[in-house]
Amino acid sequence: MLQYLTNFSDIFKNSFITESGATTLTVPKAAAIIIASLILGAVICLVYKLTYKGVLFSANFCLSLLAMELITTFIIMTVTSNVILSLGMVGALSIVRFRTAIKDPMDIAFLYFAICAGIMTGAGLIGLAAVGVIIVGAVLFAAGKIPAKDEAYILMITVEEQDEEAVCKYIVKSTSKAKLRSKTISNGLTEIAYEVKLKGNSTKFLNKMSVYPSISSMTLVKCAGEYI
Repeated sequence: MLQYLTNFSDIFKNSFITESGATTLTVPKAAAIIIASLILGAVICLVYKLTYKGVLFSANFCLSLLAMELITTFIIMTVTSNVILSLGMVGALSIVRFRTAIKDPMDIAFLYFAICAGIMTGAGLIGLAAVGVIIVGAVLFAAGKIPAKDEAYILMITVEEQDEEAVCKYIVKSTSKAKLRSKTISNGLTEIAYEVKLKGNSTKFLNKMSVYPSISSMTLVKCAGEYI
């Protein structure tokens, strides 16, 4: 009975190791995968740079996309080449926690873009990875060229109390949409914040508001956090 259990245990281990899809990487194949990962990572970085619409381009984040692509590739290469080591790697990676806040949803999309490309490349599916990067990159590039319509902005104005009503009426008249978001009164000054949509995407009405000398400051900000 003990001999039967031992034999069954050996059979199970051998079956698990041989049938789990583990492959042996040769040096030429590993080099081809790494080179392909570098090229695809560079393409992803280029697409990110060409489609970026923020205020300040972050070269570090762009570099992190390339690093994410390469790191994921190495992880998948390890997983597919050694089943036992892959189990330990899964346990080690499960304790990793990321605390960095990502404000732009497109940055999250590019992170997943790099990770997915790294997974396919590391698994040896270089052709599929190349096609995926080209298709997704082309879609993102084309979508980034489409002009946005009726973009919402936040207009923040600090004005003296006596001119507050006149300034609010002027804002409503000079924009296609104006909705009061907040109002703060302090030491005779009123700070108001409006959600506005511009007429013809023009900001000239702000210059004309200089007729109100009681206005001490004006700031126009996109709702996505991008300054004009």
